[in-house]
Amino acid sequence: MYDAVFIGSGHNSLAAAVLLAKAGWKVGVFEQADEVGGAIRTAEWTLPGFRHDAFSATHVLIFLSPFYRKMRRELERHGLKYRHFPVQMASIFPDGDSVAMHRDLEGTLESLGRQSREDAAGWKKLYEGYRATREVFSTLFSSPLPSLRTMGALLGPRLRLGPRGTMEFAQDFLLPIRVFADRHFSTEKAKAWFAPWGLHLPHSPETAGGGAFAWLVLGVGQDPEGGMAMPEGGGGSLTRAMASLLESLGGEVRTGVRVEKVVVRRNTAQGVRLADGTEVRAGKAVVACTTPTQLFLDLVDEKLLPPEFVGRVRRYRYGVPLMKIDYALDRPPAWISGEETARAGLIHLVRDMDQMSLAFNQALRGLLPEEPLVILTQPTVVDHTRAPKGRHIVWVVARVPYRVRGDAAGEIEPGEWRDIKERYADRLTDIVERYAPGFKASVLARKVLSPVDLEELDPNLVKGDAGAGAIELDQLYVFRPLPGWSRYATPVKGLWMTGAATHPGPGVTAMSGSAVADVLLRAT
Repeated sequence: MYDAVFIGSGHNSLAAAVLLAKAGWKVGVFEQADEVGGAIRTAEWTLPGFRHDAFSATHVLIFLSPFYRKMRRELERHGLKYRHFPVQMASIFPDGDSVAMHRDLEGTLESLGRQSREDAAGWKKLYEGYRATREVFSTLFSSPLPSLRTMGALLGPRLRLGPRGTMEFAQDFLLPIRVFADRHFSTEKAKAWFAPWGLHLPHSPETAGGGAFAWLVLGVGQDPEGGMAMPEGGGGSLTRAMASLLESLGGEVRTGVRVEKVVVRRNTAQGVRLADGTEVRAGKAVVACTTPTQLFLDLVDEKLLPPEFVGRVRRYRYGVPLMKIDYALDRPPAWISGEETARAGLIHLVRDMDQMSLAFNQALRGLLPEEPLVILTQPTVVDHTRAPKGRHIVWVVARVPYRVRGDAAGEIEPGEWRDIKERYADRLTDIVERYAPGFKASVLARKVLSPVDLEELDPNLVKGDAGAGAIELDQLYVFRPLPGWSRYATPVKGLWMTGAATHPGPGVTAMSGSAVADVLLRAT
């Protein structure tokens, strides 16, 4: 018997469980995998001693999170130690040029200034705007929507900017990446430095609302109180520290245990039934860190839900999926752009905005992109515990279709991912080779995960979508996960949701978890 039972041990589940346990609740977390973390785990799955981030890699928005700000010291006592990159991120271009974000603003402005003075001035103005509205962002993304708290935070810009300025600020939240970048940068390379951060979500440069996300992430990355970092030892160090902290507070974490059903009586969630038939009671709440389709079409009997609600769940959309490759290397990549990018934590291999748009739309239409945007991290720049001495690791992802109907390059016959994933991984490897000659010769081993593999490894990655649902305006803010259900509640009394499928969406933030904990503590 628990006060709260959590289905899944993603970092939002763990964040909520920690906060409830600190408030005196008896909490139990049930995870079907053999270790905690959901999509934040670390695994030695190329060669012994090479510790790869199984799914999520770089952490940025967590530094804006009220949960992390509040619990940082306690998490550090349980083993969490973040390592920040000397160069946060960089875009490398085919001609060997690059644009980079440094830890200090002046370094970033110098890098952008090599493109044009207007580009440096554009980022300085954007960063100043981020600093002026940082707490608005923090409140908006870490609070239930709608709520008096968020309404109060959104009054800040109105009082400071006036009615017209406030409308312009609100308009920025709706702009596609391409339009946003055109407004603030003058050269194509500066725009191609800014744009990829909006594309970490399943966005094209033309997706409404993408510009504000890129602005936010880059703002936090530039912020001395934020930055871009990785936990020492891998992302799994974060979720292990959270689980350890939870257990120190009296919470229980059980792995290798699959929840089969949410037990509902008199339209109230009473607990969960495990795969072995055991019923686990919940006195106050059942919290599911799952997608809406999993929860309401599998774990809850549809007959207990309003037909209109079930219809909305069936219409819930997933975004363009990812393919992921982990490499074990005998030496670091030798980037054509030189030392600046050799020290970068995250790298985008990109030509220009049009190439990013074309590749996204090819994937959207079921084609293997000829030249996708390649997103790459190199953890051993700052963390030598991730590989044997003198060795290195690299993490690569690109957008691809879930069902392959063809190949934009005309080289790979369509088929099941199990039959074509290695050939497409060769294409991505060849792209990296063009930007880092000798890369292919340095590869000791690699592990390729197609969208199908990702879904099999973590059921929340439905169809290989790392965002647990399309990140578009009709599935964001008060519409996430479903209109009328943005405050983590469900039609079943006592059944709640958390995780990437809820506000504020995907990313390593712990914001959904802290928000649902706040709602539960206020409601009981």
